[in-house]
Amino acid sequence: MLKKFSVDGMSCSACSLGVERAVKNLIGVTNVEVSLMGKSMSVDFDPTILTEQQIIDCVNRLGYTAGEYVYTQTKSSTPQTKKMLMRFLVSLIFLLPLTYLSMGHMINLPTPNQTLNYAIQWALATILIAINFKFYYSGVRAVINKAPNMDTLVSLGSFSAYVYSVVTYIVKVAIKGESVGHLFFEASAMVLVLVTLGKFLEELSKKRTGKELEDLSAILPKNVTVIKDGKEVTVPTDELTEGDIVVIKVGDYLPVDGVITQGWGAIDNSAITGESLSVEVSAGDQVVSGSILRSGYIMVKAVTVGRQSMFAKIIQAVKDAGASKAPVQKLADKISGVFVPIVTALAVITFATWYLISGDLYLSVKNAVNVLVISCPCALGLATPVAVTCATGKSASLGVIFKNAQALQNLSKVNCVLLDKTATLTVGKPQVTDFFNYSTLSNEFIYDVVWALEGYSNHPLATCIKNFVGERDSVATDAEYIIGKGVTGKVNGNVYCFGNFNAPPKESSLAGKTALTLSDCTGKALAVFGIKDVLKEDSVLAVQKLKNSGIKTVMLTGDNPSVAKEIALECGIEDFRAGVLPQDKADCIKEFTSKGYVVAMVGDGVNDSPALKTADVGVAMGGGTDVAIDSADVVLASGNVGALIDAIGVSKRAFKIIKGNLFWAFIYNLLAIPVAAGVLYPIGFSFSPMIASASMCLSSLFVVTNALTIKRYKKQNLKEVLTMKIYIDGMMCNHCAKRVTDTLMGLNGVTKVEINLKKKFALVEGELDKDLATKAITDAGYTVIKFQ
Repeated sequence: MLKKFSVDGMSCSACSLGVERAVKNLIGVTNVEVSLMGKSMSVDFDPTILTEQQIIDCVNRLGYTAGEYVYTQTKSSTPQTKKMLMRFLVSLIFLLPLTYLSMGHMINLPTPNQTLNYAIQWALATILIAINFKFYYSGVRAVINKAPNMDTLVSLGSFSAYVYSVVTYIVKVAIKGESVGHLFFEASAMVLVLVTLGKFLEELSKKRTGKELEDLSAILPKNVTVIKDGKEVTVPTDELTEGDIVVIKVGDYLPVDGVITQGWGAIDNSAITGESLSVEVSAGDQVVSGSILRSGYIMVKAVTVGRQSMFAKIIQAVKDAGASKAPVQKLADKISGVFVPIVTALAVITFATWYLISGDLYLSVKNAVNVLVISCPCALGLATPVAVTCATGKSASLGVIFKNAQALQNLSKVNCVLLDKTATLTVGKPQVTDFFNYSTLSNEFIYDVVWALEGYSNHPLATCIKNFVGERDSVATDAEYIIGKGVTGKVNGNVYCFGNFNAPPKESSLAGKTALTLSDCTGKALAVFGIKDVLKEDSVLAVQKLKNSGIKTVMLTGDNPSVAKEIALECGIEDFRAGVLPQDKADCIKEFTSKGYVVAMVGDGVNDSPALKTADVGVAMGGGTDVAIDSADVVLASGNVGALIDAIGVSKRAFKIIKGNLFWAFIYNLLAIPVAAGVLYPIGFSFSPMIASASMCLSSLFVVTNALTIKRYKKQNLKEVLTMKIYIDGMMCNHCAKRVTDTLMGLNGVTKVEINLKKKFALVEGELDKDLATKAITDAGYTVIKFQ
């Protein structure tokens, strides 16, 4: 049984790993995954051995707060964040006088005598420790439960400085009346206050990483208008039920998935698909939650509401992806798991070493405290999840849904993309363009048989055939769909086959088209339907962009070779495989994988399921109302292959940032800890615990703010892809420039030409066949040097 729980109170990756280890040790638990960013925990366990309450109690004993996971919309501010801010502001009231008393003498400000000064500092430090006692409570409890965390380091550093100061003050100042150089009262308190400020800023920054998701979550209205007893009534969105008639006016977001019962309008699906172009809808059309009515007035009958609606599923899928762990995080998790004990040991070693070398107790304590508070397991723990959260949120705003962090990482490495043809490169709504009846049977009888065989299929080709023959009453018995071939069955007692079981008779008009043959039980062709599908508007541009990026592009289709060749040529794909059955597509993926390629398979998510699961990354084409495709790792909600360019772009940027974050997190700790321990003290360089704690906070903020740069990613304008320079020899004057321009503009697909006579090249925008361009320029009397 897989169950998700909420977990509050985790402050660093050591916390999440501690929770993970504790729950994993429970008898009956198979697997545990804890998300620091998502504040959640997924547990796979045997309910006959272990109860949910026992799992919750295990986490609560560690000092955290666990409970049942509840789907909620993202909020810009949380009670925890507000508490941190309030704690910092209250702390500041006492920290300012403490800072003055401890450092005022450095700039010749008046301060009380040493005995009174340190007594007041002691009192103020005690108050500040009490205000920020959460660090002590969390840190000590974590040690008791054998899961030390960042709070353990902070509280240990603060406590060490505080105890040293108290003992020194009592023994040397209060009792003996001796003069002491400096005590650590301000450091013991300032460490806690600065960490509180750092955590507050970190929480605000982490909120920004999921701003796109937050914006999406916030768009649905809290109240909607429904028709009750013939009247318009306003009700809370949460109270909507299936069958309710919802009134949608201009500017309203749809709160449900449903069917329009009345009215007309233009729907903007950009929140779902990332495409801003509005779609006209009217009575009978399906609409999805999260869409906005740009014009018109419609009434929608609710089909799915609440958490079952398409919009809610998308939001939850993005949240789950942000909470999942990428493989690259494993090393950081391993280090974080032993980080606190190692740092504690290093602090003890630092203290002992300096005391043996110098005999200076103050210097020894200072360097040991520095080591404790400068070390930052948070930077390591946050390096990956904040970037994943930011990337999945950004992708969602572009209409790309990542199912998990592993898909995000794998897609960044893809160097080979296999593309299905129907409903991926093409619209997937083919039309019958040719019909040949080779039998003595009437056309109407043929239509009856075909309707009977295809009546229960929702395949794009079947839908096309049914639209052509029209709705009929005929029914087939013993109908069987054979994947990649077609359908067989009995109609009026006779057995018929419809599909590509047999090669169709040769007809010139069928060249480049899909031919479906109706045959009798002997295999004799009775009739042939010629079907033509068209490319989606961004297919050519997307393929060109993939190729320009160095990604090998291959088309796979179950269609016949002539159709496959025509589509491949239109798209600019050199490598294609025709007549490929769904199970064969998986073998094609294995073929390219064995050659060292990291393969992404892009398909419609139905017949391509085996291939999507076999590929390193399975990418499914969503259809606006169908984006939650189980077999895929990534869903392109717009249903346009061009969105794949954005998916790859975001993933590459995300993992470039993740690598940078991990590098700097490792380097920070490797360099900062030795410096804090005093290795540069002999050359006169050292710093105080206050600077050490500030450095620790800044290291966490760095990885979070660095992850925010993912938000700068701009949606690709694919039209920019087809810009090419042609270096041409022989152009001498404006007359030459006009001649070359006219020549190139006469080629199909070319939209714009600019000539640079000085550098001898033509800048061409649009679809360009290099061979045809070379021939045309040569025929015009010039020589092509190179394409760039």
